[in-house]
Amino acid sequence: MKLPPPLLSSNIPAYILDDEWHATLLEQHPDAFYVLIDNRIAYANPAGLALIKAADLVQVLGLKPEAFLLARQPSAGTIPTPGNHDDLHFYQCIALDGQQQEIEVRSVSFDYQGQPAILLSARETHRHGLQVFSRNGNDSLDAKASRIHEALHHEKEILEMIALDKPLVHILEDVCDRMERLLDNNALCAISLFDHSSKQITIGAAPSLPETFTSLLNNIEVGTDSCTAAAAVHYNRLTIVQDIAHSPMWEKFKASALEHGLQACWSYPISTAFNSVLGTVDVYYRHRHSPGEDEQAMIIDACDLIGLAIDKKNMEQTLEESEERYRSVVTNLSEGIMVIAPGGQILTSNPSALRILKIDDITKISRRHRYFKRLMSEDGKDIRLGDDPASTVVRTGKPILNLSTSVELSDGSIVWLLINCFPIFKNRSTSVSAVLLSFTDTTQVRETQQQLKFMASFDALTGLPNRHQLNLRLTRALTDSQQKKQRVAILFLDLDRFKYVNDTAGHAAGDSLLRDVAKRLSSCIRTTDLLARLGGDEFVIVAENVEDVQYLRDLSERVLARMRDPFIIDGNEYYLGTSIGISISPHDGLDASTLMLCADSAMYHAKESGRNNYQFFTTELNTRAQHRYTLETNLRRALTEQEFLVYYQPKISLQTSRIVGAEALIRWQMPGQGLIPPNEFIPISEEIGLILPIGRWVLEQVCQQTKYWRDNLVPDLVVSVNISPRQFQDVTLCDFIAATLQKSGLPPSALQLEITEGLLMGEIDRLLPMFNAIKALGVSISLDDFGTGFSSLSYLQRFPIDNLKIDRSFISKIPENQDSVVLTHAIIAMANALGMSITAEGVENAEQMFFLTDSGCQEMQGYYFSKPLPVEQFEKLLKNNRQQ
Repeated sequence: MKLPPPLLSSNIPAYILDDEWHATLLEQHPDAFYVLIDNRIAYANPAGLALIKAADLVQVLGLKPEAFLLARQPSAGTIPTPGNHDDLHFYQCIALDGQQQEIEVRSVSFDYQGQPAILLSARETHRHGLQVFSRNGNDSLDAKASRIHEALHHEKEILEMIALDKPLVHILEDVCDRMERLLDNNALCAISLFDHSSKQITIGAAPSLPETFTSLLNNIEVGTDSCTAAAAVHYNRLTIVQDIAHSPMWEKFKASALEHGLQACWSYPISTAFNSVLGTVDVYYRHRHSPGEDEQAMIIDACDLIGLAIDKKNMEQTLEESEERYRSVVTNLSEGIMVIAPGGQILTSNPSALRILKIDDITKISRRHRYFKRLMSEDGKDIRLGDDPASTVVRTGKPILNLSTSVELSDGSIVWLLINCFPIFKNRSTSVSAVLLSFTDTTQVRETQQQLKFMASFDALTGLPNRHQLNLRLTRALTDSQQKKQRVAILFLDLDRFKYVNDTAGHAAGDSLLRDVAKRLSSCIRTTDLLARLGGDEFVIVAENVEDVQYLRDLSERVLARMRDPFIIDGNEYYLGTSIGISISPHDGLDASTLMLCADSAMYHAKESGRNNYQFFTTELNTRAQHRYTLETNLRRALTEQEFLVYYQPKISLQTSRIVGAEALIRWQMPGQGLIPPNEFIPISEEIGLILPIGRWVLEQVCQQTKYWRDNLVPDLVVSVNISPRQFQDVTLCDFIAATLQKSGLPPSALQLEITEGLLMGEIDRLLPMFNAIKALGVSISLDDFGTGFSSLSYLQRFPIDNLKIDRSFISKIPENQDSVVLTHAIIAMANALGMSITAEGVENAEQMFFLTDSGCQEMQGYYFSKPLPVEQFEKLLKNNRQQ
């Protein structure tokens, strides 16, 4: 911008006439300068950028002054247009970051390159007291004094409302009405409340604003683009919007405000003494307006009262909620709570206390000693009134913790309580004003502990000492006998045929039978003897101070005689036998485990000797016991060390003399012991839980080998595998069979499972689904040793059996024994009639083979044709049989 021509002179230095000099002046001037062209900023000096917090000129180019200048009074009008005089105006400047400050603005018109322009200069105002108002003639001193008096009167009335605990909404509405009267400039007042938990504001009172407008301002997020109240809470300072239509602070609700005729609004935060924002006072106008200092001071004074009212209500609400939480906790505690006066009166109690102590109406009890007959300590001694926990705490002033006591209630029942007593003191006093009594009902816990203690030492079914108690008593008896040079004997009893009763009559009948057995055995022993139940159908008698072996024989005979009598259960008679093994200390052992092992060996010998008898432990049995121990010890590693072998015994078609199948039989090649037959280690493997992994290993080996033989030698070969009852109880058996068949590629029809008659004596509802699942796979089922167990035709009707194997005990006696001939004929005829195939096992001569052929038997198996062979020899036999 160049200086006017009249000022030019040849005597003026050249640097003064340089345009750069004028530009530097503007750049360094402390006042803010703005050049407006078409009412938009075309230039701003650094001070102008700093005033509105702009980073550079680009950020303000094209900005209208209305965006950041708000007139203090409606009469101030808009920014002067070109041609106006140089007048002074007072505005509120809103910077780009939302900060506000009072400024004074001068404007001058000029032409710039033929275009009208306005130069605005602005600086921060330095006004004090009421200069502006005096300058504009707004208020007189008398009017101001009158307003101060009226404000003090309103403040007194508001304080009275707060003291009288009037509802908060009524107080806030009354405050709004009074502020509108005090302002006396058509202001519409509202109060917004701020929720710290949700960070939202809601309208607390707005009596003069349209409800359709205020309903929109509920639950508004704090921010800078919703309304003035939200921005005031966000910045926590006075926020003024002179013209809502042009303010970014009303971006979301601008249309609604203008629709209801609201043109301006300013908000001041309501804060606590700790500067925590409670809400805002909002003043609305139906014209553009910016508040003066008196207006602001009036609202600020009101904010203190409003904050007091809101803070009081918040504190009351917080206290009520806290009390309700504690009341709810105490009411719903499973623990009993009582407050007792020093004289014994029950002041209060929760529902759990009334329930535990069986008090129907506490008002009829009044004193604590009226709801119980007596108190007892842990050792069962009575506790006198006066020495009870509550009285003791009143007397000593010290708490009592974790006191276990029992209370006999008014109805005669006993409850055990775990009690805590705490003294309650008066303010600034050492005397106890009351006692807080908390207690837990431990009756059921104590009963459970007693039951657990009993179960730890005694059998729950029979009430006899269990294995743990037996070991303690036996160890103590052996220690005493060594000191006194006496003998101690153990009688190990195992019931014969108990499993049959348990499976046929049910577990309830089996339990009843075991209780009856315990009573009978108890009647046979001396009072100094011990009878214990190990579990299942095993019992042990410990006889101390045995002077004569004859006593043990007589005791065994008494037991056998009592056990011969029939057991009557549900009107049915059942007969049991008892196998008894006897060991004596010190001859057979000096410790409990050795004596038990010896007695167990003698008991097994009794079973092998025909059952229902007694046997004393001998040296020979000791050798057998050692052998059994060796087998059990080595059996655990045999599977991992691959010591098992599978032998195959061929099955011959009696019509074609061809090998049509085989039975897979496991053998154990034990290092240092040679080949162990299955009847020695299979029972042990079932006892120690190895039968499942051994059985699975056999199935895998058989399926792989059979697949090879069918592919290369005998396409229709069928191999059978023995399945024990324990394997049959495995719920994953079918899944394992299916997976094994799939892995090996063997057709299901090439596999046959052999079971014994004893398996069929289980619960049909449990067994039948397993049978059906196996049949669904396509695997056939053979009933082994038919005729030797508890044979029943009903089994053949109930279960899907494909093949019957006639036991060798029948085959060995034909054709000489007529009974065996008749029974064998009957079995074959019955099987053929039921559509089952027949396999005779144990065939050892030609006469037996011809008899079976003539009788309609399909297959035979036995030493007459071949004994069980290892894989290589059986494969050679297959090849030779096919070449014949």
